[in-house]
Amino acid sequence: MDKTPDIAVIIPVYNTAEYLPKCMENVLASKFKSMEIILVDDGSTDGKSPLLCDDYAKADSRVRVIHKENGGLQSAWIAGVRASTASYLSFIDSDDWLDSEFFEELFAHTSQAYKSCEIISSDYIIEKQNERKEVHHMVSCGQHFGENLDNIKLRLLGEEQRTVVLSRCMKLISRKLITDNLHYCDSAIRLGEDVNITIPALCDCKRLYVTDKCYYHYRTVTTSISHSHNTEMLDNIKLLCDTCCTIMEDKNIQNAREQADKEALRLLFVYVKNELRANYKGVLSTVKNTLEEQGIRNKVIVTKLDVNNKANKLIYFGMRHPSKIILKLIQTVILAYDKKTN
Repeated sequence: MDKTPDIAVIIPVYNTAEYLPKCMENVLASKFKSMEIILVDDGSTDGKSPLLCDDYAKADSRVRVIHKENGGLQSAWIAGVRASTASYLSFIDSDDWLDSEFFEELFAHTSQAYKSCEIISSDYIIEKQNERKEVHHMVSCGQHFGENLDNIKLRLLGEEQRTVVLSRCMKLISRKLITDNLHYCDSAIRLGEDVNITIPALCDCKRLYVTDKCYYHYRTVTTSISHSHNTEMLDNIKLLCDTCCTIMEDKNIQNAREQADKEALRLLFVYVKNELRANYKGVLSTVKNTLEEQGIRNKVIVTKLDVNNKANKLIYFGMRHPSKIILKLIQTVILAYDKKTN
């Protein structure tokens, strides 16, 4: 490659040989050619994914492969970042795919004509078997900077719908915004890893552009639900939210603690749903005892949260009034919904 590419496309790969061809097909079909494509094989064990990565590198000079020991998704994309040379980064999960015009359309907003936006984000589509659902940013399409962007930074976390989608994917992000904030990344965070890097990047961003087009396709792969108490999830919620609070305080975001506490409650909704859905022996007592722990109880009561979604309203009521009768009602509703939509 004679000149430094404009975009580095970083694709972590772990046992996804079934999906990687569709992902790569669309990347390679792009009319935008000034890119390096870094496939990070994170210790795949399926015997196919590493060979497939090598085949792509042999077929296209823009493709490079990193083979590393398994360290998790965050370690994989960080390895890709450190190996990259381009000024803008694009992250794609190997079981997802994007429309071929993604790079061309988004990169246009990095030009001086657009005041060199540092983060450019598209909307996305959730692809679930035969179902497709568009997901859009809550902020308006267009460029955000100055006071407008400052106000957005006060609402990054803890909202019922994300003001700005916090996935590292579906975006072009200035490489500097990522590398300057890698020291905040904690490999112990296994829930919301993307938030760990997108929050500091967004806090430092001076110019954000959001398009209203869904260029990115997020594939949801059904996996079995663990029928046991997930203690790690509670620990991860605390670790993630405390980390985000520290980051936002470092970046002088005035309501950092408030945003982090709201986010903790939003994630607690997920914990309650997952536990009740697992339906293991003693789950009602486990969830009730968790919600009655002093630290969690105080946060639920003190933190003000706007809840409009009907299902979340019911769960929020159960969080504020934890009893086995109410939790059993919530569980019945959740299991009935799962049966209906399965």
